[in-house]
Amino acid sequence: MFPQSPNKGLTKIQLAAQVLREAILRGDLVPGQKLKQQDLSEQLGMSATPIREVLRVLEAEGLLVYVPYKGVFVPEVSPAETEEVVPIRVALEGLAVRLAVPRMTEEDISLVETAQTQMEQAWENMNLAEVRRHNYTFHMTIYNRCNSSILCQLIQRVWPRFATDVLWMIPGRTERSLSQHRAILQAIRERDAERAATLLAEHITTAGKSIAEFMKRQGQQRGLVTQIANQV
Repeated sequence: MFPQSPNKGLTKIQLAAQVLREAILRGDLVPGQKLKQQDLSEQLGMSATPIREVLRVLEAEGLLVYVPYKGVFVPEVSPAETEEVVPIRVALEGLAVRLAVPRMTEEDISLVETAQTQMEQAWENMNLAEVRRHNYTFHMTIYNRCNSSILCQLIQRVWPRFATDVLWMIPGRTERSLSQHRAILQAIRERDAERAATLLAEHITTAGKSIAEFMKRQGQQRGLVTQIANQV
């Protein structure tokens, strides 16, 4: 069952789309995963017709892809896409941080601290699903204070094109991300929006480079295995 989003005057289709959208953004639904309409109907309490409308909404946003005769999937991300989206994320999320930091209350900062603590605990327990969720919460709790729904929507549109599901499998990368989060959080505590944005840019850029390099190595290894198998 997907966690329910607060209903802020949304229609049932809009609410269901938001629930699925957040599941994709948090990493609960991972690239390559197939979405079965019957399962979604049961989980969201909706019949087949509105479920199809929900899926069309998310397809239009690029969060899902329809493959003829196979079904609807969370799209997979290539190394090139990850590299392409890095400067876009830096620009959008850097702006969000610059706008958000002056507006953040002590309660907001406490929520970011909680997400960071929970992410570190999840990593200690090797619970990668929770690591992904708390990572998303860490970032979005900050960005949501930027006072621009359009900017937040743009960030959410490009977020899935950055293969964060791979990030946590790269040796040493999670520890570095956690360290970078702590530095960003400290800059926010000090109300230094420019430093927070600079640290965030480094965080996104180094993570993107690690992801792209890891995916390229994995692709080369799969290609080598296929080549050897074809020669046998």
